[in-house]
Amino acid sequence: MKENTQRPKTLREVAKQSSSLEEFGLLLREWIHEVIRGDISNRPALKRAIEDAPRKLKNQFHEGEIADAYLSSYAEWIADKAGIDRPIWVQRKSAYLEFPWFSDNARSSLLIDTPASFRQRGVFTIPENVVRLRRGRPRVSSEQKREKARIRDQRYRAKIREKLKKLCELEQAGLL
Repeated sequence: MKENTQRPKTLREVAKQSSSLEEFGLLLREWIHEVIRGDISNRPALKRAIEDAPRKLKNQFHEGEIADAYLSSYAEWIADKAGIDRPIWVQRKSAYLEFPWFSDNARSSLLIDTPASFRQRGVFTIPENVVRLRRGRPRVSSEQKREKARIRDQRYRAKIREKLKKLCELEQAGLL
């Protein structure tokens, strides 16, 4: 994996940075970490993370068709769990494997426990659940908080100046 790359924020970035099936797996784990630990805790943010079609990996490296099917399965599964629209690109023909692929040797348990969106594409694995929606407002960075506080302070100071101006006018008019 390239050392100077940033952690992918979308499935499209996972595919863009992948040059082997092993690297794809590592980048997908990085993306999962970004979703779970980052600020992807609401439906619009989750939709942005999966909506853009990734490049096809079938001809990019050996077993790239597995990565294509995995990405499509994962995006569809996430959309279903989050209650958002499935991305259009998950229906690509390259998203279906000709022969089944198993993530480990526990085939009998994978045949039972694999979610339908994976099973229908021939990918037998148990994906990590990244859908952790929170109620309430999304997280805000410290920069955004500072900017909001700065604007609020400006409004407060403007109100004080306006009240002082009115007091001075009343005082000059001899009403105080």
